[in-house]
Amino acid sequence: MDFAFNEEQQNLAETVGNVLADYPALAGPDLDRAADGDAWDALAALGLFSLLVPEADGGVGLTLVDCALAIEALGAGLAPPVVASTLLVTEVIARFGNSEQRARWLGPLAAGEVRAALAIAESGAEDPTRCATQMRSGALSGTKIAVSGAADADLFLVTAQDRGRPLLVLVERTAAGVGVRHHESLDPSAGLAAVSFDAVPLEATSLLGADRGEAALEALLDLASTVHAGLAIGIAGRMHDVAVDYAKTREQFGQVIGAFQSIKHRCADTAVAVEAGRATAYYAFWSCSEGMDDRSRSASSAKAYCTEIARDACNDAIQIHGGMGFTWELGLHRFLRRAKILEHAIGTPSWHYARVLAAALAMRGEAGTASRAAA
Repeated sequence: MDFAFNEEQQNLAETVGNVLADYPALAGPDLDRAADGDAWDALAALGLFSLLVPEADGGVGLTLVDCALAIEALGAGLAPPVVASTLLVTEVIARFGNSEQRARWLGPLAAGEVRAALAIAESGAEDPTRCATQMRSGALSGTKIAVSGAADADLFLVTAQDRGRPLLVLVERTAAGVGVRHHESLDPSAGLAAVSFDAVPLEATSLLGADRGEAALEALLDLASTVHAGLAIGIAGRMHDVAVDYAKTREQFGQVIGAFQSIKHRCADTAVAVEAGRATAYYAFWSCSEGMDDRSRSASSAKAYCTEIARDACNDAIQIHGGMGFTWELGLHRFLRRAKILEHAIGTPSWHYARVLAAALAMRGEAGTASRAAA
């Protein structure tokens, strides 16, 4: 069996990377978001947002595996976070939306006419499944924090509860009672904001997967964790390439610094880590795409591991560049800022490691029960 990506998948990633390269301000040293709108329009013209929309709903009908390399390219190019969140929301609606919801949202999402953001995190909650946002009497109330891309979003996919039952709720930004307050954050280019819902009236079509709330929430967390892992490993790969290129050209004491053992070993360690992270992320993409039994474990493994690799790769790249690595003008800080945002999004690393451990213990318990029954 061939586990390599095919030519079409590789070409898609290369095309996405080339589109983002046309907007160098995205990864430039300054933290403004002036290029975000142009980059969005270019990706929409490319047809990126139609890729995960099923053919029956007017899309291309690709899978997460088909888009894995493209998502990695989004991370490497520091694409606006709302790009990835829109792809995520599209996938969740395609999986759990009823015919009316699919007809209403998938077309505009595919055309790039609607930007979507995930509203999951809440103040003081490391666990993304813990939720104080409630639906009462057909209205939504609560506050979400650190919503990436909220500054640009037209639609929010909100995690909530109804008498202890998990819910996914689609809320338009223009709905009465929705408020957006921008955060002062480590990465201003991520467009983080707090989104409040003050008795927002909900329609019958607002509830996504209403009869499968727990399954829908778990799928959302798995998909989001996997996509964040892909974005993070894209950053890690680019930082490794930047560091190696510099080590090949910067001379010290009459030779390039890449010839020095300490630099050579640091680059080699990063290369190994990046390849291991890619393998972990790609497996998570496949597991989520195929609905495997270990989907949650693989998604959390990838999220925790790949975001750590991205953080370390950024730090190593800065160190290899020496004093100039810390300068604003070089712009390496942009990648470190985004890596830190990804690291703590969709649950903290400690939560994901605990989730992996719990899943592993559960599988071991099931195996032990099965073996005892067979005996």
